Amino acid sequence: MAKLSSKTPSRVAVTTKRSAIRTSNKDAPSQQAIAADNDNDEIVGSGSPSGDAQPSHTIRITAPFKIERVQRRRRHLKLMIYGNYGTGKTTLAGSSCEVSQMQDVLLINAESGDLSLDHMENLDLITVRDYRTLARIQEYLKRHCLARAANDEHKLRSMEAALRQCDEEDIETPKRYQTVILDSLSEVEAYSFDQLLGVSDTTKLDEDIASAEWKEYKQNHGMILRLVRSFRDLPMHVIFTCGEQYAQDENKRFKFSPDLVGKLSKKVQGFMDMVGYLAIGNTDDKGVTHRRLWVAPSSQGKFDAKHRYQTFKGTHFDEPTIANILEQVGLLADDGAVIE
Repeated sequence: MAKLSSKTPSRVAVTTKRSAIRTSNKDAPSQQAIAADNDNDEIVGSGSPSGDAQPSHTIRITAPFKIERVQRRRRHLKLMIYGNYGTGKTTLAGSSCEVSQMQDVLLINAESGDLSLDHMENLDLITVRDYRTLARIQEYLKRHCLARAANDEHKLRSMEAALRQCDEEDIETPKRYQTVILDSLSEVEAYSFDQLLGVSDTTKLDEDIASAEWKEYKQNHGMILRLVRSFRDLPMHVIFTCGEQYAQDENKRFKFSPDLVGKLSKKVQGFMDMVGYLAIGNTDDKGVTHRRLWVAPSSQGKFDAKHRYQTFKGTHFDEPTIANILEQVGLLADDGAVIE
């Protein structure tokens, strides 16, 4: 690309219209382009060397990135809830349906644990049985978010009709998903290994299958990281659930962490704004079982947990709901609206 001389335009503004560099200087190249994503802005300059009102140059440069104010970015909840089976992870994640600004909610059901959510409205369900389907769902949600941001109701309706296998006229108001729940990441990892080992629904129970070796473990590591990162980066609230695993130290003390293979258990936590360990407490005299979501590491090192919210100074939530969590970390206004 040719270097700009001292006759560089004196005024600079920003536009969202994509274009190549254009100039009236006959000695300059007629077109120059800087590669960038379709969603990026452009830096536009115009003016003349002498400062005349009529510009002799109009330069359009596609910006390779965008600068934003930290305080003005919309905040979405990126949460992982892990714990033992039966502790209420799916129920807690599904309570996002009770927050109006998190609707509509889509549950990706990988472990058939949706029975506890039968009473919840504004919740759509996709049941998955293999890893490839998850990839297609992520691609769909990415397109859905673009159509939602553009307020393209026709596109939203046609996409939804295709997946519901009905006519567009049958959908009065298309869904606008603001939240996706992936339940659970432990089961998703099992599907990842199945794909790598060639196991499918047609594989017979008495059929010999290969055992995972170093190659498959390495591939699974990359696949799960890509999946979690891709879902996390969607412009919506994203909630993962995960089983728990434990290790014992030399003193036989237990340490609980998300049930993922090897270093994935730690690395995936780094992608989240909050990682909560859901534990069941004692049952009181009225037969009520109490639950606590730990979001700060145990002082005795009993479990992994974390959060990045400077406004929340606590270590846990008792009887947690998504609305309660959002309110206490400062993402929910007094009127119940999610703060942007």
